[in-house]
Amino acid sequence: MIVHHYCTANLGDFLNCMPVLSGVARAHGPITLIVRPEMRKFNGIREFLQHQDHIVSDVLFMDEIDIVPSMVHLSSWTREDKNNSIRPTETCRYENWMRDHYPSIHFEVDDQVELKVADLPDIRVPKGFIVGDRANHSPDPRRAVGQLSHLSKNSEAVFLDYKRPMMENAYIIKHSPRPFVSCFTGVSILADLINKADNLVVWKPEDYAEEFRRGPRQVCWDNKTIEEVFQKHYYGDRKSKLVHNEDLGVYL
Repeated sequence: MIVHHYCTANLGDFLNCMPVLSGVARAHGPITLIVRPEMRKFNGIREFLQHQDHIVSDVLFMDEIDIVPSMVHLSSWTREDKNNSIRPTETCRYENWMRDHYPSIHFEVDDQVELKVADLPDIRVPKGFIVGDRANHSPDPRRAVGQLSHLSKNSEAVFLDYKRPMMENAYIIKHSPRPFVSCFTGVSILADLINKADNLVVWKPEDYAEEFRRGPRQVCWDNKTIEEVFQKHYYGDRKSKLVHNEDLGVYL
């Protein structure tokens, strides 16, 4: 089966499809996955996805292949109905798209899926806590980049280098004994799907444009509260936790 994922080039929104693709692969065998060429901005994304051989057999960018009618086209641009309360809303949208557009493809969402991290013994895992900040990959003036830059003053903070291949950063996140500190960005959704223990998703109102702020402890983003934004992207029964920036010290 060839699956053409075309709706986003944002890492987090993209990764939310993996439980659906894993369910499809479990029922029908590993898939050939076609992704948008803009995904190349994430260093090593192809190699990381190819390592998920329980889900995909090959990964291609859209500009490397011709679109053919037999492809399954995958998007999350659809309804948000949830068939499982712990499942991320964005994952449910991918599920709904598949069920609505391809009712003959029978599958169950693989809510237990864990993305594989390669064994990289030559990679040194820092002793400090790892920070994955929001980078300027896809500028959106409604949300700030460098949301965790204030942590640079903490001598124990070690910021991920996004010039590294994605698998190397996944290895560091997975094997660090300390909590992983991130924000609403793709690498924190990656941490959720590799089942990182203590994945702290840090937020503060100042991360959002003023029009979205609702006092010191709330925002309204796409008509959702901050708790609903968290539920959109993270599993309710894994190890990710929504943490207000003022409360972060309790967890470090």
